[in-house]
Amino acid sequence: MVKSSRKQTSIKVDPEAWESAKEIFAGYGISVSDAINIFLHKVKKVGGLPFEMRDEEYKEPTKEEILEGLREAVKEVKLSEEGKLKLKTLDESIKK
Repeated sequence: MVKSSRKQTSIKVDPEAWESAKEIFAGYGISVSDAINIFLHKVKKVGGLPFEMRDEEYKEPTKEEILEGLREAVKEVKLSEEGKLKLKTLDESIKK
């Protein structure tokens, strides 16, 4: 890691998380500061967070759930084409 001109900063962190991370990073032979620099470079490289952020209760839909949703959408399109159902535009759906 290049250590020439560095910016000094101060952050507030959870002390337990800091100590846990410090131990883990030591296993890689790097400091928390090195790890933060790696993180910042990765953020720059990918143009955002370098990992997914999800609600802990988020559940990835199963293949069956996705297929069922697609089947329902196809049914609605067919009913719409037959004049038996009026589909809402995205704007109409959002306005409720």
